Amino acid sequence: MPYLEGKRIHFAGAGGVSVSALAEYALRSGAEVSCSDKRGSAVLSRLAALGARVCEDDDADIIEGCDLVVRSSAVPPDHPALVRAAALGIPALERHEFLARVAEEFDFVAAVAGTHGKTTVTSMIAHILRREGVPFVAHIGGRPVGMGGLVVNGGDMPRSLFLTEACEYGRHLTSLRPSLAVVTGMECDHPDCYRDISEVHAVFSEFLKDCPLAVLPEECAFICSHEHIDICAPGHAGAGESGGRGAVSGAEGRICAYTLTRTLGCGSVHSGVLSRCGRECALSLPQPGAHMLTDAALAVAAACELGAGFESACRALADFKGVERRLERAGSIEGVEVIFDYAHHPTEIACTLDAVGPEGGILAVFQPHTYSRTAAYMDAFAEVLGRLGRVILMPVYAAREQPGSGADSRDLARRITEKNPHCGVYYAENADEAYDLVKLFAPEYDVVLMLGAGDIYDMKERFAPLTRCPEG
Repeated sequence: MPYLEGKRIHFAGAGGVSVSALAEYALRSGAEVSCSDKRGSAVLSRLAALGARVCEDDDADIIEGCDLVVRSSAVPPDHPALVRAAALGIPALERHEFLARVAEEFDFVAAVAGTHGKTTVTSMIAHILRREGVPFVAHIGGRPVGMGGLVVNGGDMPRSLFLTEACEYGRHLTSLRPSLAVVTGMECDHPDCYRDISEVHAVFSEFLKDCPLAVLPEECAFICSHEHIDICAPGHAGAGESGGRGAVSGAEGRICAYTLTRTLGCGSVHSGVLSRCGRECALSLPQPGAHMLTDAALAVAAACELGAGFESACRALADFKGVERRLERAGSIEGVEVIFDYAHHPTEIACTLDAVGPEGGILAVFQPHTYSRTAAYMDAFAEVLGRLGRVILMPVYAAREQPGSGADSRDLARRITEKNPHCGVYYAENADEAYDLVKLFAPEYDVVLMLGAGDIYDMKERFAPLTRCPEG
């Protein structure tokens, strides 16, 4: 009998994409589910429609009779539901611990990790596997257009393959024991968890320690020091250049090298040629950006190990519809297109600017994500945002942090101005002020770019009713 069948489970922080997907999985596995979040949302309404009992966030009575409580990282230990659960002796698991329990119900687990791009890569793999008719269940940390955070393909709840994201925050990815691991790349992104890049490398190496197969960029292959591991290593080159074989040293297992050669689209990189063991196939994406092609190469390599054909996997991505908040064309204001992107790290912002460019035509609104990240990467944020002529900063989205635990948006505004006197920096106290500034300045630009992983996305409703975005 599946682990969850007949259990009564409460999910605290169920408004988040990952926890809501896990709550849906529990419902579809025969569990009785209740859920709460500090704010109402369409996500909670959908869970209610599926049969979950949605309660007020501070309603501790809902815990009575539960077998288990699952909480997101954003829910503090002193949350009423957790306090009540402890008093009643009801076990409580963090999201990543419950995810590991779910993964144990499947014959094969494919986990996608990496500092940047894991949601996109996971979504691309799911898209390919659906096209190929491969049965699987996927847990995705974002909402792929046309799929959602939980994807079930083939039967009611096939147990043959589980595809999931694996986040490095708090070493959470080490809770999983995947049969196939994908690593999109490694960079310091959580200064509240890791002191330096060597600690990040160490946790990814531990993640791969017992995994028999890895798909990762050739520049990350050094973390695969385990002799047993088989490696698929996509290498790449710039536009119009031929790439290296992506060969990996230090591993005695099978090495399958991919090479990505990029070609230029209209102003951005949209297409390329991917080669695998001497076979070549065109790779074309509806979404712009060199980073998207790199993600696509990783997704194809992983999908091929999961049962997809090489050529058909490449072709499938030609109509990949993307993921919400990843270069999402949301509407327009004053006749100017508005794009939302999840970028909240300097590297991600740089990739997004390169994809949207040219920079002179971009009006950016940025909501920094956590005080600790804003402080740790202050100079890098100032450098990349300073490339623009005008930037609007919103207050820091605190997530799990308390004010005073790092730098705020006013600190960042000063640093941008110090480093880039030509850049006009404006501070918006709230969404209303941000919208007014966007409306004022938008006519001077070609595109408005809304950047951040917090509640800046709530502003999408303000733009959606406006002039329809051009097709592209």
